[in-house]
Amino acid sequence: MAELKYFKTEEQDSISSGGSWSDNWTPDEDLVIRRIYLKNKDGSAFTDSTFYLKISETVYTHSVVPAAILGPDREVSPELNIPVRAKQKIDWTFKNNESSSVSVFLVFECVKK
Repeated sequence: MAELKYFKTEEQDSISSGGSWSDNWTPDEDLVIRRIYLKNKDGSAFTDSTFYLKISETVYTHSVVPAAILGPDREVSPELNIPVRAKQKIDWTFKNNESSSVSVFLVFECVKK
């Protein structure tokens, strides 16, 4: 198993119902994204929200994936092992389809390439 390099955490507070959060990150070094975690800060599960992920020109979520699929912890989050080269742009969009505002942690588990 590849050695953990670091966890990269992004967060966004108060995403209104029906609203979305789009952002990006460009790593300075080659790495592999082993897992992506999506956690509602209040601890409740996502039921209808979606997630979109694109790295450089490759889309990994054709067209979106339910946020619950990525999971809030290692027990349920699938192993992805997506290679990322230094300076490749990682774009994401989280769409809040819950009935109220949410605050989100998005965590990339990064390992050595």
